Amino acid sequence: MEKDNPRPYRFTEAVSKELDAAFKNLASEIMKEGALSSKEKSIIALACAVAVKCEHCIKAHKKSALEAGATTDEILEAAAVAGQVRLGSGLTFASFLLDD
Repeated sequence: MEKDNPRPYRFTEAVSKELDAAFKNLASEIMKEGALSSKEKSIIALACAVAVKCEHCIKAHKKSALEAGATTDEILEAAAVAGQVRLGSGLTFASFLLDD
């Protein structure tokens, strides 16, 4: 098990070669060019990582987004959108305090 591999891959490798291959294949299929470009998908993945507050995912998806051709400005704007979504969901949950 390579220490340089991302944590999810280190985990799937530890469980079984089959799980590792399946997880990597799923990720590859999802992130390949399609209706959305790989760059767009990388930016979306980065924003999702920000929204769910996963530091390891943020770092990995930032690297992937840059490798896919995203600019720093695009990455920062995506992260700002994710922050807005996170803030909005927080306020939505806070609004339950207004219920009877």
